[in-house]
Amino acid sequence: MIAVRRTYLPRAGTGGKLVALVAEAGTAMEAAGFRKPAIYRGWHGSHGMLQTEQLWDSIADYESSRSAVRNTPGITGIFDQIYPLLAETHNTEIFQIVE
Repeated sequence: MIAVRRTYLPRAGTGGKLVALVAEAGTAMEAAGFRKPAIYRGWHGSHGMLQTEQLWDSIADYESSRSAVRNTPGITGIFDQIYPLLAETHNTEIFQIVE
């Protein structure tokens, strides 16, 4: 099993809208048959930072999902609204769960 963690840093003044849209994207992912990502709000580091963490059975499952996600307007339409709110593109980290 793997965990895919994404870090989002909003532009000043857009954090509240970013939280709402990231939550909406998670709901859309779940509706499309994917696991809903957990959302974490940072209490340290960059102001307004958000992280999501989504579990996958394998890296192969995650990789094959990328095409499906990109071809699901209900998800991509939300990310079209998220990207303009970001100070920079999101950072993605993938962790193998060992226990």
